[in-house]
Amino acid sequence: MNFLTFQRKLDEFELEIFTIQDVTKITDQTKTITRATLSRWVKENKLYRIKKGYYSLRNIDSKFQLQCLYSETYIGINSSLEYYGSTTQRFTNLDLISKKILHKQTVRDTVVNFHKIKEKHFFGFEKVLVNNTWVFISSIEKTLIDCIYFSSIVYLTEISDFIKKVKNDIDVSLLLIYLNKIDSSILNKRIGYLLELQGILLKNISINSKYEKLNKNLSEEGIKNKKWKLIINEEL
Repeated sequence: MNFLTFQRKLDEFELEIFTIQDVTKITDQTKTITRATLSRWVKENKLYRIKKGYYSLRNIDSKFQLQCLYSETYIGINSSLEYYGSTTQRFTNLDLISKKILHKQTVRDTVVNFHKIKEKHFFGFEKVLVNNTWVFISSIEKTLIDCIYFSSIVYLTEISDFIKKVKNDIDVSLLLIYLNKIDSSILNKRIGYLLELQGILLKNISINSKYEKLNKNLSEEGIKNKKWKLIINEEL
């Protein structure tokens, strides 16, 4: 198959990023021939090799596209905040949530960080199209949960700003379903308090009677909130 025919086939299958396996199916050639052909086209600057086994006709315009290189992951925390436009910061890295331990990688000048989460927490993500590439990203509701879960990575002020930005898009019923599934009293407290600051009330949510810190990274000095049983140790 010549290169122009190959381009048309990729457009037909709507593949912006593709693998050796994809090409063998499209061209009906052996894996050995496919690998040799792709290597030759890379040397001729007709293709980009993104990482081992993954290629693209064009340079990758959005780091979010890189999520499709990693199965059983989804875009989360700071990268989700960036995607939803709730932060003015533009991070050079990509944060992916994973249910298995993966080591940091650099792909096309983007540092990809993996954040392990318990398997029972691995839910609440959606499939979206970014520059003709399908990727998985946490929903607005799960982004809020994950940001608080990883609050040693995400500033509480960033989470508060996110709620302000998307408050009209938060599905409170879905958020409650997620929270009940995780069943964490401290998570319920922190989310309930932060939402209430923006006029969003969570009803029938379970919390214990123990006072705990709003920001787990700061000292215990602060005003006690009786409703949420929180020590408000950071002013938002």
